[in-house]
Amino acid sequence: MDRGLYISATSLISNRRRMDAISNNLANGNTTGYKKDVVISESFPNVLLSKINDKSHTAPIKDFQGVEVNQEGDVYKVSLETGYFRVETPAGIDHSKELNFVVDESGYLKTYYRNENGNIKTDGENVVLGKNGPIRVEDGDIEIDREGNIMSNGQTIDNIVTFANPNVIGTMGNGVRLDRLRTNFTQGNFIETNNTLDLALKGQGFFKVQVEDETMYTRDGNFKLNNNGELVTSNGLNILGQDGPIVLGNNQFSIEENGDIIVDNAVIDTIDVVDVENKEYLRKQGDNLYKMLEDGNGQTINGEEVPFNGEVLSGYIEGSNVNNIKEMVKMISVLRNYEAGQKVIKAKDDMLGKAVSEIARV
Repeated sequence: MDRGLYISATSLISNRRRMDAISNNLANGNTTGYKKDVVISESFPNVLLSKINDKSHTAPIKDFQGVEVNQEGDVYKVSLETGYFRVETPAGIDHSKELNFVVDESGYLKTYYRNENGNIKTDGENVVLGKNGPIRVEDGDIEIDREGNIMSNGQTIDNIVTFANPNVIGTMGNGVRLDRLRTNFTQGNFIETNNTLDLALKGQGFFKVQVEDETMYTRDGNFKLNNNGELVTSNGLNILGQDGPIVLGNNQFSIEENGDIIVDNAVIDTIDVVDVENKEYLRKQGDNLYKMLEDGNGQTINGEEVPFNGEVLSGYIEGSNVNNIKEMVKMISVLRNYEAGQKVIKAKDDMLGKAVSEIARV
């Protein structure tokens, strides 16, 4: 079967998922505290392309010129002209001539990404392979020589360079796939309401919400009082303070920038606002709520809560961080990409049809 059909099909699937995310962003453009979703795609692993049953002359292999190594902080950047680096991915082993990696907390050499704070993260990333499999070192301070040897504590651990057979003529990709769906937590615009129950967070952080027997997070500060005088979300879920659910009753109150609730010149409670260090584990649950991701055993990953360093603004709500104009431009671009993929598939299908109906007749 023509490989181009499969590559074009992966493009259609990827663009369809991007369109779903864009449509959802546009639908929530006016939702209080909504954070837009971003689809991250990556190519399928580059596989080695070899000659089969070809006895013709093969171009000589270039002399090995060594590995070029550059280090920027904790990031190692390596490249070469002869040979390949190998990385183990969920879809197979990728072969490339350039590679960026770090040493993770367990000592493994892995690819990485940066979160919204610019911090390096390696969870869910790919492991760099050596001649003996995944490379693991005891000390994060490693050295890489021109030969590709990985050295730690004065000992050679492994080598990251792989030389292909003489019949290999290069690499070939197999299209793109969805890597992950990320939430963009950048700040939205503030909208003044002059309603004391409307709260907005200036800075990175979340209100904590009681949902049955578990805690979730939200940026939606469009609150109200229920029949018991408790501060709740627009869907009736309790907002948590330092002492549990916040009870205001019929009292006149004010809320300070640090979240203190003042009644009769006295602090009766403080709104429990926290930031979450590992936001990449947060997953949307609907109704503007976020919950920590569950691991493979169905256990919720513990979020690393850190102090909130921003301000609580009373009388304001935070709008979504969706720019409708930019999202519309993205939608048009995705539609054009989708149409291009359709045309390629149709062209390939027509070529196969002619091969069957016309060339075979000759």
